[in-house]
Amino acid sequence: MRQRGGRLTVLFTPLDGWGHINANHGFAEALRDRGHRVVFAVDAKFEGKLKPFGFEEEIHRPKPKASDTEAIENGGPVVVDIYAELVRKYADVFKLTPIEIIDRFVATAFGSMLDTSREREEQYRQIIAKVNPDVIVVDSYIGSPTLTHSGKPWVWLYSAAPHLCVNSSKVPPGWSGLPLNGNREEWTQFKQQFDSIFTDLYNRTNKWYKFKVKPSLDEQHMAFLHPVSPYLNIYMYPKELDYEETHPLPEKFRRVDGFVRTTDDTFEIPEQLVDKPGKLIFLSMGSFGCANMELMTRITGILAKSEHRYIVSKGPLHDKYELPDNMWGSQFLPQTAVLPLVDLVITHGGNNTVTETFFYGKPMLVLPLFGDQFDNAQRLEETGLGLRLNPFNCTDEELLSAVDQLVNDSVLSETMASIGERIRKSNDKEMVAKLIEQIAINK
Repeated sequence: MRQRGGRLTVLFTPLDGWGHINANHGFAEALRDRGHRVVFAVDAKFEGKLKPFGFEEEIHRPKPKASDTEAIENGGPVVVDIYAELVRKYADVFKLTPIEIIDRFVATAFGSMLDTSREREEQYRQIIAKVNPDVIVVDSYIGSPTLTHSGKPWVWLYSAAPHLCVNSSKVPPGWSGLPLNGNREEWTQFKQQFDSIFTDLYNRTNKWYKFKVKPSLDEQHMAFLHPVSPYLNIYMYPKELDYEETHPLPEKFRRVDGFVRTTDDTFEIPEQLVDKPGKLIFLSMGSFGCANMELMTRITGILAKSEHRYIVSKGPLHDKYELPDNMWGSQFLPQTAVLPLVDLVITHGGNNTVTETFFYGKPMLVLPLFGDQFDNAQRLEETGLGLRLNPFNCTDEELLSAVDQLVNDSVLSETMASIGERIRKSNDKEMVAKLIEQIAINK
């Protein structure tokens, strides 16, 4: 048993995506500030991104594959942008229904995630041996036997909408976008279709777990590809969107409003927008959305008719298209520095963006693309805290009217500002950091 007050070493193992990296970063800040050593095991593409914040890095590197490079220039490989490649391949799939997207894209992506997890196991084993953590924080949809059965206490951070990790018949099935007070037969039908699609992937993951560590996975849901931690399970979801009254949390589960990271990033409203009329709006469609040329030109083309001003996160296509006169954009934007300045956020509805937007108390218009984005969009609309539209088939009038409705809703603006103030005053990070310390003491 560790002595109370000792310095801990906590190893974070987030998924390979900025939303996950940023959420883990926010969580880790409290541990760092309480004097603990924080180490991130991250993919090579994130190398050097976390060190400036006082965290250590251990880099895991994928085995090179022929498909990872397009050409050889200057004696080295040119790495293909993974999101741009996936969007090029599956662009039309995102226009389908949620269950069709799960069938044709999500299940395939999870299969690749399983392959990556299996490939990474030996590197994780080496990192654990080197770092010797007191606690491991795991952020993943697919379990890693090395991380969950290393002999070290571990915490599952589920940095997505809570539907799947809570796994309750009292809430709509995850990734469906179905309403809480909707037709339960639709819930049942969706879950049956989901389970049918994920059966093979579940069986592959379960077989791997049994081979490596003997225990099998939870069999309640085919999407349960990760074991529940016996120590602590955390999901990020603002209280105003959560289902806790409908479904009380299981033992060892904790909800937090979010883990918004602290940075020194600054942002000034671009000069070309300063003197233009209208409200200031942030458009951010996430890694997949901003890599979809058809989608981005459609949305910005419609919003060109708006009387408002827009700051646009352009992503990998930043040099492939021009923005209208009422917009300014860049490949990368410091989101947490932009959010306090705007009146509305138009977003794909990724969980990290949702929690950050709530933190700063801004209304949202969600244009979901896949997965839990549908759930976040539906939940925002049915709680009266935002609106949702289909980004591929909404009419010009629908999109422009939704923007006008939200930016002119003074009651909603005041409500969101009050929610943001509540969240910023909360002590979620400190509360969870103390739970981590308690886990280490009792191990």
